[in-house]
Amino acid sequence: MELRVLRYFLAVVDTGSMTAAAARVHVAQPSVSRQLRSLERELGAELLARTSSGVRLTAAGRRFVPIARDLTQRAARGTELLHAVSGQGPLQLRVACPASTITHLVAPFVADRGALFADARSSEPGQVYDRLTAGEVDIGISTSPPPGGMAARRLGGRDISVQVPGDHPLAREGSGALDLASLLDHPVIVSGRTSAVRRTLDNALYEQGTPLRPAFEPQSEAMAQALAAAGHGACVVVDHPQFGLSRRALASLGRPLAISLYAGWDPEHYARDEIDAVVGDLSRWLTANGGGRKPGSRPADGGADREATDGGG
Repeated sequence: MELRVLRYFLAVVDTGSMTAAAARVHVAQPSVSRQLRSLERELGAELLARTSSGVRLTAAGRRFVPIARDLTQRAARGTELLHAVSGQGPLQLRVACPASTITHLVAPFVADRGALFADARSSEPGQVYDRLTAGEVDIGISTSPPPGGMAARRLGGRDISVQVPGDHPLAREGSGALDLASLLDHPVIVSGRTSAVRRTLDNALYEQGTPLRPAFEPQSEAMAQALAAAGHGACVVVDHPQFGLSRRALASLGRPLAISLYAGWDPEHYARDEIDAVVGDLSRWLTANGGGRKPGSRPADGGADREATDGGG
């Protein structure tokens, strides 16, 4: 089984036709067709059903697609590693994480430290480790611990803050941490129940026997901040302030409210030692930079800048 033929097969899958696939891989269409017939004979199964209108995957072909992708991805990563070891090129790691984690953690880390991350792919929190398992990325970062069997590291805690316009009563009360009980005297804007911020908030309120009835439940923290800036309430988020909002740390029963970020990776990964090193460096950098602050940036209200990177995990 040759890797180039697997790439031909995946090109057909991705483009939907032999002709388009041949153009993508820069090989004559009859040659692509012959090579795929040879692959089917080797596997003992028909992968593609040829019709007058084009080609479609058979049941066997659908099952073979993830195998072909895994084999070609592993071959590409192995080539990268050997090039890096031999000095022919850098080791390039790919990470999956929520969009705000890219903005407030991964990108500033790469800019500051010249880290090995070649790409950061935006993912919903619940899909981060799925993409890692599928071999699309080398590292997953989310607000939930990785599933069993993965190598894992807790990167650090992310403080949850209340953000309001400067003329809001909560902004005028002071710059110290705001107790959760005081927040409930105002309309609250917070993301839905699947987010890490919301789960933390609900758990803290459960301890106090007080349910939360948000005024708004946007999926995006940026939208929560926009609603707060428009005067619809106090938003509870982990992102950096924007739209002129001021922030105050949020506490419950005297304890700061925070979420955690975790990194996960395959313990058998060919670059596991390098991954372990860069994840450790990321954790130390995160602590040293006050929770993911962009190098050289200042908090919006002049207070301690310890916003978190992701409210959705």
